[in-house]
Amino acid sequence: MPPKQSLGRGMEAMFPDLLAEMDDRPHLISCGIEEITPNRFQPRKDFRDREQKELVASIRKSGIIQPIVVRKDDSGYEIIAGERRWRAAQEAGLKDVPIVIRNASDAEAAELSLIENLQREGLNPLEEANAYQTLVETFGQTHESIAAKIGKDRSTVANTIRLLKLPGKIQQALIEKKITAGHARAILSVDAAAEQTVVFETIVAKDLNVRETEKLIQALKTPKKEKKTSKRELYLDDLEKRLSNIFLTKIQIKKKEKKGMIEIRFSSTEELGRLVELLLNVSPE
Repeated sequence: MPPKQSLGRGMEAMFPDLLAEMDDRPHLISCGIEEITPNRFQPRKDFRDREQKELVASIRKSGIIQPIVVRKDDSGYEIIAGERRWRAAQEAGLKDVPIVIRNASDAEAAELSLIENLQREGLNPLEEANAYQTLVETFGQTHESIAAKIGKDRSTVANTIRLLKLPGKIQQALIEKKITAGHARAILSVDAAAEQTVVFETIVAKDLNVRETEKLIQALKTPKKEKKTSKRELYLDDLEKRLSNIFLTKIQIKKKEKKGMIEIRFSSTEELGRLVELLLNVSPE
């Protein structure tokens, strides 16, 4: 049975020639750990998570089973894929690590590092957004081409990049998992940074989920209907008060265009009799 390719089908589709060379076992060598430098396009910035600690313990016990993929540079070797293993090997105290040397352009190194992180280790949303942005700005990739290579929708790539437009305070909260990417995308539907901050603070204070956040934003965007009061309506209000004082009961005037009605309230038969007597005795001025 042919060996399973551990870097995933996404990488195979991107770099068939590069990965075909990886199966050429005589190119596997060992080198001093200090000869290796990180991938300059590495999207991951935080290597202090629980999985990294577990990897250090595993390497300390069993060594590195899977080699680090590198390319030659002026000072030695630059990592293409496997930076977490290299960092864990340093922390575990290894002096030498197994490597596979391959030729790769800057664009290939950046793309391969992104794919490896997405498929294996899960970048935080801001790291992922910065990686996409690097592919767009540095290597001229389109959202469509990136989406095709990582197996996601173009809109997902575009919306992830948009996270970089959030205020720094909200970006940090996203990294620290105080809010989710769903919260962040909802916040982006609010244009002004000051309003985005207000929504963010409300999310944290009230522990809102994404659906509740969307409802909050919709409420903020919906203009409040102000009751329009015309001069004529103000006159009617005053007239109602005057009539109520005369008849000692609630009176309401309902008017539409030139027509309407006057409503006189009563709460008992005796009060009805009193009102009828008043009305019958009222003479026009």
